[in-house]
Amino acid sequence: MIDVTATDLRRDLFRILDRMTETGETLRVRRKGKTLVFNARILLDDEVERRAARFDAAMALGVRENDADYDPGDITDGRHLDWSAEDAPR
Repeated sequence: MIDVTATDLRRDLFRILDRMTETGETLRVRRKGKTLVFNARILLDDEVERRAARFDAAMALGVRENDADYDPGDITDGRHLDWSAEDAPR
């Protein structure tokens, strides 16, 4: 974890960002008696683009036909979980 004051962060911002990019470390910044923790995952541009492309490809597939008629509130279709006592593990 990178632990710095706000002043140190301002002075060394680019070095700290480079370190976070390389190591994935969490950043903790102290200012006026309070602490801010930045625990976000750093994504580089190429990774963001890959994730967006995967998402777009999945969205292009649309709804799966075999699940198009599935209604999670309908317990008569046989696809629900059966929580009856005779099926309970012993």
